[in-house]
Amino acid sequence: MTEKEVGELYIRLAFQYESAIGRLLDKKIIDQDLVDRHRKSFYDSLDEEKLRAAQKIGDYTEIIRHYMRDMICEDMVSLTELAKQYLVDFSGYTIQSWMRSRNTLEFLRQWENDMNAEFDDRACEELIRQGHTTSLTITPSLWIRKTHATGMRVKQGKGGGVKAYPEIAADFRLWLDPKTRLAIVRKHM
Repeated sequence: MTEKEVGELYIRLAFQYESAIGRLLDKKIIDQDLVDRHRKSFYDSLDEEKLRAAQKIGDYTEIIRHYMRDMICEDMVSLTELAKQYLVDFSGYTIQSWMRSRNTLEFLRQWENDMNAEFDDRACEELIRQGHTTSLTITPSLWIRKTHATGMRVKQGKGGGVKAYPEIAADFRLWLDPKTRLAIVRKHM
């Protein structure tokens, strides 16, 4: 890869970061304080990685993947808390219901394939097949364990729950709120 090509990749990465931040701010998924806290950290880290790349330390593709995965913010959004806004007592069941949809699993699959080099697409295909031909309940823990997914994290016990990257949380929120989903569809038609 030439120096010019690497520079173009970094420009695209910064553009995607800013574009994603803008969309998340517009949809009120994250707030300006969170953006302000993490924007400087993102660009400082990106500069460090550019220096490493220039010194031929590390693989360019891995550097870009790393920052694409972490580009929005270090803080993941709690799916458990989002679910509690709609159904106070059944947040875990609500997340499982969302994951029951083939469309949801394909969305998660696409996100993981774009952002996670270690994602096991064959295991994902098998889970999707099993989920629709048997009574298998696909939970976030099962999804993570079988596919090596990184887009969601599960913490057991007090203060636990399911957290996800903002793009995944946005999909979950739109699933929870058909009124908002319809408004977005109408706005973009």
